[in-house]
Amino acid sequence: MPSSKDRRAVEVPVYVYDQLAQIAQTEDRTITSVVHQLLFTALGTYHPTWIPSKHLSRFNDHAQHALSLAREEALSFNHNYIGTEHLLLGLVREQDGLAALALAKLGVALDAVRAAVEEKIGRGDQPVQEEIDYVPRARNVLSLALDEAERQGSGYVRTEHILLGLVRDGGGVGADILDTLGVLGKVRAQVFDLLGASPA
Repeated sequence: MPSSKDRRAVEVPVYVYDQLAQIAQTEDRTITSVVHQLLFTALGTYHPTWIPSKHLSRFNDHAQHALSLAREEALSFNHNYIGTEHLLLGLVREQDGLAALALAKLGVALDAVRAAVEEKIGRGDQPVQEEIDYVPRARNVLSLALDEAERQGSGYVRTEHILLGLVRDGGGVGADILDTLGVLGKVRAQVFDLLGASPA
């Protein structure tokens, strides 16, 4: 844990200091003001990195079940990874979560999502025997889910936060499928409508 002494002196590599000094000189500012601006900007866009061993306990039962279902879906396609398309399938299957309700209201059905995964990715040739893990894009979606929960003042990540993270990331096969189904731009408003709140 950083101590209060760290506020006064933070060591940085020489090349970083030189870049900061160059920016400060070019803009006729102090190095401190440049650092403050850069940190303020970076902290405004920061979201925590998804680390399963550390963050899984912050996901409620329905969200954890959706992740478990995502893993099942990946294995059923003989995929040796868990991607955003599997997260989407897990969210649709977790019927007790708000994400499934939002997707159902938008007309997103499990069979249609499975067919889209089959069309876009296909199936693996043989069953996967080894342990599978999340691809970087799926990890980013789950990091954004943590951020969505924090922004909404929720102590736990729920299925709708994962869905909002998937939409906010905007890339990957999961978002592409929602876009193909014509609902990508409608998901956020639908979720907040069900929550009785306005989109942030």
